[in-house]
Amino acid sequence: SLSLLRASGMVFIANLMKLLGVRTWNSLNSWSLVVLVNLLVNPAVVFSLGAQLSYLLTLMILIAPKLSDIKLGVYLNLLSLPLILWQTYKWNLLTMALTILIIPIFEWLILPSVVLGTMCHWLRPLCNQVLTACSMGFALLKRLPMEVVFGKPPLIIVCFWLGLTLLLLVKPKKRLVICLLLTYGLTFMMIHLPLTSEVVYFDVGQGDATLIRDKFNRTVTLIDTGGKVAFTKEKWQVRQSKTAGQTVIANYLLSKGVGQIDQLVLTHQDSDHVGNFPSLSQVITIKQIFIPAGMEKLPSFQGRVRQARLSQTKIWPVTVGNSATLRQVKLLHPFTAGKGTNECSLVLWYNLKRTSYLFMGDLDRANELVLLAKYPNLTATVLKVGHHGSKTSSDPRFIGKIKPQLVIISAGRHNRYGHPHPETLATLAAANIPYRLTAQRGMIKIETDFFGTKLVDFAQQTGTSSFLD
Repeated sequence: SLSLLRASGMVFIANLMKLLGVRTWNSLNSWSLVVLVNLLVNPAVVFSLGAQLSYLLTLMILIAPKLSDIKLGVYLNLLSLPLILWQTYKWNLLTMALTILIIPIFEWLILPSVVLGTMCHWLRPLCNQVLTACSMGFALLKRLPMEVVFGKPPLIIVCFWLGLTLLLLVKPKKRLVICLLLTYGLTFMMIHLPLTSEVVYFDVGQGDATLIRDKFNRTVTLIDTGGKVAFTKEKWQVRQSKTAGQTVIANYLLSKGVGQIDQLVLTHQDSDHVGNFPSLSQVITIKQIFIPAGMEKLPSFQGRVRQARLSQTKIWPVTVGNSATLRQVKLLHPFTAGKGTNECSLVLWYNLKRTSYLFMGDLDRANELVLLAKYPNLTATVLKVGHHGSKTSSDPRFIGKIKPQLVIISAGRHNRYGHPHPETLATLAAANIPYRLTAQRGMIKIETDFFGTKLVDFAQQTGTSSFLD
């Protein structure tokens, strides 16, 4: 434990200096030396939330004047809050109260129960009951709806909050408190009311997941969730690890202050499009789910619904002409109910300030031509090609008619299917259409603001550049 190493290191150095007769040495010097040694041995520790909190809160206790337990708890929360928001994007309103109460709970309940239960075997059942009751109490508090999704504040704001809190600790002044509260409020509004709209093509490996987010977070739509092909396993074979739905999609949404998806569109039944849907629902609230009509009857989909957390979620099986509740995007396919296969994929069209987007799911070539026959004037500025760039999609006639200025291909690095196929890349090259591949570029984001639409190139770390150039 890093906090244990930090504490024992400070005590060791203090005792060593005492033995050496260094009278001017103090606890702050020990803290500084331990930080330097830790950074020399393991520089990456600076990115760990545990290390940040351990060293920063210890520093606060060292430089703080004599404080009551309540004031100490308040300052501990104020100092840890910026780091917690920077790392987790959320804050539980009960944290401050529990920080103050945890000391008496630990001293009067937890620690005595552990000591007595260890030393006196006849008290063990009672001590276990006390510890179980504490654990159940914390679990009950965790389920209360007290968590606020704040979002990820800019690093410069985090540093400002930390500096201002330390200054407030040394020189308590009302205007510093007002300044602190005001900046928290303004930052919250800045994150939750963005002035830009965005379309984000997530890098979820061999799969699909795309986010459409309007400015001011008016409507948040997620198209597919990515996922891996799952094989039947025994319970002992199942690993308890987080999915890309949690580590990629949910983390990005939370960092933007988004705790609810207004519309989750699952284009068809394949695991690489819907596999992360249950795990994502454990972190992000899903208001509505749209699926191709007929998919709701599949046992695989019903099983995922049972795994998901969908207490108040409405599921809509849709076809063209039966999608009135679908906002923000226009449904172009399917025309009849099916079985949730590639041929039944939902195809969506989205337009914003003369930039249009087309999302093809895994639609095959034959149905691409059916789509053209149904919508002869269909075009798109940005096209996410079907089936991860497979040769079974992206018919040259379809690509030539749509005439996109940019193509997005969502595929995993070194995937076993060989996506994107050379035939698809040859079709794009013949039409002189540039493409971006998530396996090479990572997450791909297109932003629209007052000045126009731009492609954010994370791979080259070049900031933003217009993809229309």
